[in-house]
Amino acid sequence: MDRRNALKLMGASLAAVAMAGIAPKTHAAILKDRAKDKKRLIFYFTATGNSLFVARQFSDSPLSIPQELKKGKQTYEADEIGFVFPDYASGAPVIVQEFLAKNTFKAPYIFSIITFGNASAMVAEWVRDYAKEKGVNFNYINTILMVDNYLPVFDMNEQVKIDKHVDENLAKLLEDVGAQKNYVQAMVQEPGMPAFSKDMLKGMQDQHYNMTAERLLELKKDRCVECMTCEKVCPHKNFSLGNDGLQFAGKCEFCLACVHACPQKALTLKSMNPQWPGERNPEARYRNPNVSLMDIIKSNRQ
Repeated sequence: MDRRNALKLMGASLAAVAMAGIAPKTHAAILKDRAKDKKRLIFYFTATGNSLFVARQFSDSPLSIPQELKKGKQTYEADEIGFVFPDYASGAPVIVQEFLAKNTFKAPYIFSIITFGNASAMVAEWVRDYAKEKGVNFNYINTILMVDNYLPVFDMNEQVKIDKHVDENLAKLLEDVGAQKNYVQAMVQEPGMPAFSKDMLKGMQDQHYNMTAERLLELKKDRCVECMTCEKVCPHKNFSLGNDGLQFAGKCEFCLACVHACPQKALTLKSMNPQWPGERNPEARYRNPNVSLMDIIKSNRQ
């Protein structure tokens, strides 16, 4: 059959599908169906739903890293293993680092998709090098730009107005992974941003990983209704409510899930000094519109 007749036949097939009231599958859906022929495990960590939304594009049943850590040391085997999590100061969240270090992952193809909202810098290279030290060798690491939910710097009301082309970028990532492409994103120098160096990024990471709830969060008691949503979304069970109000257990990811999820906006960030202004907009919060609060509770509750 020549090319012209083949195209005519394809057109007739699509027309028949349309007449039957069945929409033709998108390219992303075809790739997802193709992946079902393989055993694919997807692990994710999320605070406001961005990474869970992305993880669901690669698997119908992605696995929560906080929940998997409860099981103790495990060996995971599959045809493909993927990790989806947010960029924290051009590194991985501590809970993700712990998961990678604690467990064994066996697969011919291992990949990671890292969500970020401002500058990805050298996060892919950092994750590759950290994982390699722990015996996990990645074939593919890439990033995807989404709403930046870092409250000290960004106003959520302004962030959600920005078109970050998530659908188009996701389609490219799905295609890469579907083809088992080998690629690790090199350092990205964002326009208008200062030149990144390893020393500069290490300073940013040291600052971020030392941030803790008891130092940086405060409770507006007149707003708190003691629903304990903050406790339910915390991946470290950091919160409890006592006679003296909200109490902290000490361990904190500084993921800000508690602040974003509080239905009364009763949790806020302290203004420590001119270099630490607290929040850009204490009345603005964010959750990915495709993810429910219950989804985040199920993912993180300890």
